[in-house]
Amino acid sequence: MRISTASKTPRASCIRDSERGFTLVELMVVIFIIGLASAAVVMTARSPDGGARNEAEQLAARIAALRDQAILQSRTMAIWIRPSGYGFETRFRGSWTPLSQAPFTTSNWRRGTSVEMAGARQTRVAFDSTGLPSTTATISIKRGDGVARVNLSATGDVRVAR
Repeated sequence: MRISTASKTPRASCIRDSERGFTLVELMVVIFIIGLASAAVVMTARSPDGGARNEAEQLAARIAALRDQAILQSRTMAIWIRPSGYGFETRFRGSWTPLSQAPFTTSNWRRGTSVEMAGARQTRVAFDSTGLPSTTATISIKRGDGVARVNLSATGDVRVAR
């Protein structure tokens, strides 16, 4: 019996599986990692109005919470806003009493933040037991190059605008 040596040696046209290239799974993993890295870069990049917008969104959320609290407790509550900061009050026995429980603690604006309120130096907006404000208000918050506005409508709707 003669054993053919031709069948034992690899032919030149035959390429081993490990030399063909990347598998689909490997390519998908690489694309996924690139996607995660690019998402991380985009999320950490700061927008020019980011500081002002963050301050405005925090203020708007606290105003909306105060409005809701006035409805839930069926009592008049107010927010006062000054160039130095803002605070919350409730009407109790004919006078304004400061609120001290979270999230209604008095807050100072962060360093570098300035506030304008439609020509007024300070303002107070009170919400009645139905959630309607005593006045409409537009509060412009400036920080760095960014400006954001908190708009309070006559219906008690609070929105942040650029």
